[in-house]
Amino acid sequence: MYLLCSLKKKPKSGYEIISEIKEKTEGTWVPSKGTIYPLLKQLEKGGLIKVKSKGKRAKNIFEITPNGKKMILQVKKQGEHMMKKFMKFRNLMTDVIEEDNEATSTMMQIQNAVFMSSKEKKYEVIRILKRCASDLQKEII
Repeated sequence: MYLLCSLKKKPKSGYEIISEIKEKTEGTWVPSKGTIYPLLKQLEKGGLIKVKSKGKRAKNIFEITPNGKKMILQVKKQGEHMMKKFMKFRNLMTDVIEEDNEATSTMMQIQNAVFMSSKEKKYEVIRILKRCASDLQKEII
């Protein structure tokens, strides 16, 4: 799914995707060519991506297809349903992992509020959170 989401943003080579994953995981995981390229081949065979062009040094540049975009929407809908269920049990897990951690509990409430907010309210929520983050930085420094 991440490969599809990455290619939805812009067409990329396999190497660019590997580099992107390395950057996003802060080097914790760097998938090998032997992992990424077979996945890209599977997505291509499934009609979810296609080779847009050959780049420098015969690098394939992959782009998402309309079917790939539809797949993302389907998975997001399923993911939202699963996330709602997960959020109901998250507080139980917090009690198991960390007793009386008010900061973790508050962060979970914030995450829940962000997730549950409507598209129309997302910008307002982001504005409030940015102001809060700025205020926290001022207090900490």
